[in-house]
Amino acid sequence: MRGIIVLISCILLGTLSGYAPGRLDAAALADPPLGTPLQVLLPEFRLGSFTHMAEILPSRRVPRGGPVVALPRDEHSIGDVTYRIFGKKHNVEEYLTNAKVMAYLVLKDGKVAYESYRLGTDDNTAFVSWSVAKSFTSTLVGIAQADGAIRSIDDRAASYAPALASSGYAENSIRDLIDMSSGVKFLENYAALDTLEAKAWIEGTVTHSVASYTDTFAWFKERIHPPGTTFYYASIEPAIAAWVVQRATGKHLSDLLSERIWRKLGAEHDASWLLDRPGGIEIGSCCINATLRDYGRFGLMIMNEGRVGKAQLLPAAWIREATRTSATRPYLAPAAIHRAGRFGYHHNWWIWPEADHAASALGAHGQQIMVDFDDRVVIVQTSVWDDADNPRDVAEAAAVQEAIVASLRDRGPDGKPAPRGRKLQARAPAVRRVAPTVRLIIDQNVRSTK
Repeated sequence: MRGIIVLISCILLGTLSGYAPGRLDAAALADPPLGTPLQVLLPEFRLGSFTHMAEILPSRRVPRGGPVVALPRDEHSIGDVTYRIFGKKHNVEEYLTNAKVMAYLVLKDGKVAYESYRLGTDDNTAFVSWSVAKSFTSTLVGIAQADGAIRSIDDRAASYAPALASSGYAENSIRDLIDMSSGVKFLENYAALDTLEAKAWIEGTVTHSVASYTDTFAWFKERIHPPGTTFYYASIEPAIAAWVVQRATGKHLSDLLSERIWRKLGAEHDASWLLDRPGGIEIGSCCINATLRDYGRFGLMIMNEGRVGKAQLLPAAWIREATRTSATRPYLAPAAIHRAGRFGYHHNWWIWPEADHAASALGAHGQQIMVDFDDRVVIVQTSVWDDADNPRDVAEAAAVQEAIVASLRDRGPDGKPAPRGRKLQARAPAVRRVAPTVRLIIDQNVRSTK
């Protein structure tokens, strides 16, 4: 029973309390224990589980294909880059050690500026994404819309999944779902087993007392806000959006991801996606397993607005829309979701303040893909943070990323940085970045990762 509570509270909520941080001793690094499906988030099993999730929980393969797209190397000494957070100065190497980072990748202009594997991992390790998968789900929504399988994300989700007509989501658009704006009551608090949310997860994915996790979506009927008016982080919403994509395209999400992205991305390895049960449906809110550089290739595709080489894998307009806040939905802006100057949210991406022109996919315990469009930097982090979603950890990770981006910024003959996001010859005026120390601390009351 203890294991079920931990699994539910961590997988869907992204918090872990009452458990001491795990020790990463030499024996654990050499042969980390994997644990059972109900133990994957306990500290002693975290390292092994995060790197072998497809061996523990049911998943579907995402096959790669075609030639591998090489990532040229142009290495930099990132470890000595310094940053300030909470009144203290640190360097990146200290951060990577203290934050229990498993692997870290920095791509600048499509080249590997830094790549590090730690805690017994290597370039063949498949790292679990946790809620980073939400950003993959919304990308597949964009593909389904571009193909015409979904006419418009402003369509009601129930028009593609009629079973939603008896749920609280009957009037919600697909846009509402990928913006976490349904207005339907869904409490991401799984400390007790007597909640409807816990019951849905247990019966849908653990005991399988219902035919499919999707059968539980209709259980949620209470509306607390009008559709598309209020942000509230609810992992069920991208799960519903994923189901809509499957119903609209007639394809498993893993197959769609493989056919439209992974086979064309130049990936080095197959990936996989967690299912609600063997042979079941992908959980759209969670848990892709992929290698570090392949996550980086996905980030590069986003940075290049859907392009890989000369191939346009999805419309550039979708990437531009997804990775910026919406003028028609001001409640998703950084200042609206949190206090002034913090992350906003749009289409399952966390949006940095406008001056940064960056977006992040975030997952529990420090899984991140950060894409900086102006400076053309992608940073991938996989970690085993002690806490699933500690605002101080999120803030420090962002401060590190910003320091790295600044260190890689193009410089002129005088050694001074070029204007942000421009080559020197463009002569564009510089845009000053805001220091991240205070700006990026996420409100404890808002759950940013799963």
